[in-house]
Amino acid sequence: MSAQPSLAPLADTLGAIAVPARMRTTMLRRSLREHPGPTVAALVGLLAAAWLIRYALRGDQHTLGLLAGAWVLGWIVLPLLLGGGRGRVRPAHLRLEPIGGVPAAIGLLAASAIGIGPAVSLVALAALPVHAARYGTVAVLVAAGGAVLLWLVGLIGSAIALEVVGHAGGPAGALFTGVFTGTAMGVAGSLWAVFPWVSFLLVAAPQEVVRAMAYVPSGWPIAAVTGSTGRGVGMMAALVGIVALCAAAYLMLVRRVIAAGVPFRPRRTTAASPAAPGREWLGWVPAATRAVVGRELRAWTRHPLRLQYLAFAVVYGALLAGLPLLSDVDLLLPWAGPLAVLGAAAMSAGLVGLDGTALWLPLTTPGGERAEARGRALAWLVLVTPIGVLLTVAGVLVAPGVDPLAALCTLPALLGAGAAVPVWVSLLRVRPVADPRHPTAADNPTDIVSVLVATASGLVAAAPVLALVIWGPSGVTPLLPLVGLLSGAAAWRGGIWLADERLARRGLDVLAAAGQRSRPTQTVLPPTWDAQWFRENKLTAWALGLLTVGWIPVIPQGVMPLAFGIDSGWVVAGHLSGGAHTAVGLAMIGLGVAMLLAGLVLWDRRPQPGVSAHPVSGQAE
Repeated sequence: MSAQPSLAPLADTLGAIAVPARMRTTMLRRSLREHPGPTVAALVGLLAAAWLIRYALRGDQHTLGLLAGAWVLGWIVLPLLLGGGRGRVRPAHLRLEPIGGVPAAIGLLAASAIGIGPAVSLVALAALPVHAARYGTVAVLVAAGGAVLLWLVGLIGSAIALEVVGHAGGPAGALFTGVFTGTAMGVAGSLWAVFPWVSFLLVAAPQEVVRAMAYVPSGWPIAAVTGSTGRGVGMMAALVGIVALCAAAYLMLVRRVIAAGVPFRPRRTTAASPAAPGREWLGWVPAATRAVVGRELRAWTRHPLRLQYLAFAVVYGALLAGLPLLSDVDLLLPWAGPLAVLGAAAMSAGLVGLDGTALWLPLTTPGGERAEARGRALAWLVLVTPIGVLLTVAGVLVAPGVDPLAALCTLPALLGAGAAVPVWVSLLRVRPVADPRHPTAADNPTDIVSVLVATASGLVAAAPVLALVIWGPSGVTPLLPLVGLLSGAAAWRGGIWLADERLARRGLDVLAAAGQRSRPTQTVLPPTWDAQWFRENKLTAWALGLLTVGWIPVIPQGVMPLAFGIDSGWVVAGHLSGGAHTAVGLAMIGLGVAMLLAGLVLWDRRPQPGVSAHPVSGQAE
């Protein structure tokens, strides 16, 4: 009789541990019944796991360890990017339950093990004992134990990452997302260089990979069965230690959340300190513009989506220039900085949509429109210029045999265009987010047209430098830095002027679109020829004509004869040769770009429907 009361606390503890598992099972059952996405993900994961097991039969052991480590790392990182924490039982759910820290951590890990990801990962890591089967039964058992330990590392690491990143705030998750998407896009853009290296890696790992895998835990289970007994025992003990450290960290995290509600203490806010005596930072800039610069720099370092876009641009540009090294191509390394700057400009083409109705402040301040445009552009320049310079210098140092003059002279042109033109584009095409106070990764204030216009502006600004490098005589080489600086200054001036015009003339429309209060009135185009409509809407008609015809000088009359050598009968440059052929082609491109820019300006100045273009007669009397 006395044994029953002594077992009651144990039964209560086991029951409390089982609560999160039952909650997770219910969530998973409903998710599988209501959405086909998890089932499709399971099938794709099982196909990838089957390929990994098939590779383990005859593949290289070091490459297999690298692939297993990549799988565990993906298990930890991907849920952060794909919203994998939505259907999980979190420590905060147990705050009102009478449960201690250790039972809560065990129950939460048991709940985390219930799902498609853990099951598929366990199948994939079975490739390790499959590969060890060639060394005997004991090797299979040791490799299986190592696979289970790696599985536990992924399970606990994923739980820690979801809890820490989810509560540490948007910036950490945004950086993860930006780095991941930038890496994915950079690899996709350099497949021609990555594929040969991956093919070589799958056949046999290079010596540098073999040496590095000695320090990677995912390679230890196989190395433990192929090396000496003492070395194998040490590696398996190290794996057990890693799992124990992860479990201890998760236990501390769970205890903290159950006790305080958050894994970390909130950051304390401090009052603004008075400015130090002496010369102010950017003292040559007007005070109103300097205030906008400070606000924008704080927004870039704190806003999740801005951090995500900046991280994406930096990683994407660096990988586009660096991944060709896998195929022994180093020509693009000095261009890491210009590529990152161009990406940052493209990702900045819709930032006004993130601000919501905060745009009313510059619109109600005397001279606020001018300070707003210049402050945004100057803040972008202060932020991105060091990144572009550092990446360019790093590329030059890594590839000293590559001539960096073109990249160095193109950089100021791209900086000038990237700082100013995206400000105008973001004011021209406003795409507001659902809730500016709580932005998420699903919010995307840019569209493909805005990205293309911002990217094209940088290419147009860099075109004079590139044209002189490719087709210019050797004597103009000393002038390339000056040409790059003048191109950047001209692009800056043009973008700032367009942004000033947009805010001054259409500020209320931009504010309405950014705040989702009401949609700006849209110009309705006639489906058939209407002479009366064209007489009443001359600016709109001219804008449409220029935007339509302007592509003819750019593509068929300029790019096609210069880049592809297409010289048909109606191509003007095709009837010329030598320097005249190049000059006419460049002139056609310049003419087309001028027509397109003029069309955009006229489209921005077109009269809005329902607004009279003439003053009311009663007012003149």
